[in-house]
Amino acid sequence: MVDHPEITLCEPAPFLYHENGQIAVTDGSQVWSVIVTCEAIRAIANPPEMSLRRMTLNANFLAGLAAAAISRGEDIGGKVFVSESDVLFARILPVSSEALTPLHR
Repeated sequence: MVDHPEITLCEPAPFLYHENGQIAVTDGSQVWSVIVTCEAIRAIANPPEMSLRRMTLNANFLAGLAAAAISRGEDIGGKVFVSESDVLFARILPVSSEALTPLHR
């Protein structure tokens, strides 16, 4: 089992910026901006939909993906990117984490 840092959502609230979404996460000492591609938001559940509602409902799932990326050292300058392939991989082989359980429409 992979040991992920304890990552939680923080301010600002999730928002859409141009064609991507963004959420903020923290481990208590550092804050990361998580950029979620529009393709990743669409891939979260069927039917494919790019919306702030979908991203907000699945913010904990996305925070879990961000935690996994951070633990792998994939953060760059306080930013973490979540792509469609990250979402699809997590749906096929879920990481053992509460943050990665049921996806919401």
